Amino acid sequence: MEELYSETYLKAKPSPKRTALRFGLIFLCLFLVVFDLMVLKSLYLLIFVFIVDAMIIYFLPKKNVAYEYVFVDGQIDFDFIINGERRKHKKRIDMEKIELIAPEDAPVLYNSRNLPMEDYSSRMSGDKHYIAVVLGDKGKERIRFTPDEKMLELMKLKGRSKVQEA
Repeated sequence: MEELYSETYLKAKPSPKRTALRFGLIFLCLFLVVFDLMVLKSLYLLIFVFIVDAMIIYFLPKKNVAYEYVFVDGQIDFDFIINGERRKHKKRIDMEKIELIAPEDAPVLYNSRNLPMEDYSSRMSGDKHYIAVVLGDKGKERIRFTPDEKMLELMKLKGRSKVQEA
């Protein structure tokens, strides 16, 4: 029997939360320097502020993020890739636990709109995003992702009635 395999790599826009955290930390770095120079006027504290700023900049959330989806024989792995270097496994779902996969604007998803959602999509406005309604460990949840055509076809082969088209 032929193995069903598809791998999708896509660059993503950073989440609003990640972007806000990044700008907030940059603002904090600048504020600490200005506060020390204008109010405290202490050379020793300025050195300490530069050390703290260096640590903050080192741990800043990165802007270059991507997702990789790997579909193998009915299982989908979602991995988060930061700067093309670090990979973090986010979730694994099985087609048996998926109730429905449909484009995010499909009317069939109306009843599941209040379920919690995890977003592993590209967040690009031109891409076609899908929602998977999954029975997880904590109950039903939605997963937003951006599969390519090959992955959609393989998901249809594994569970035709679960995958809806527009």
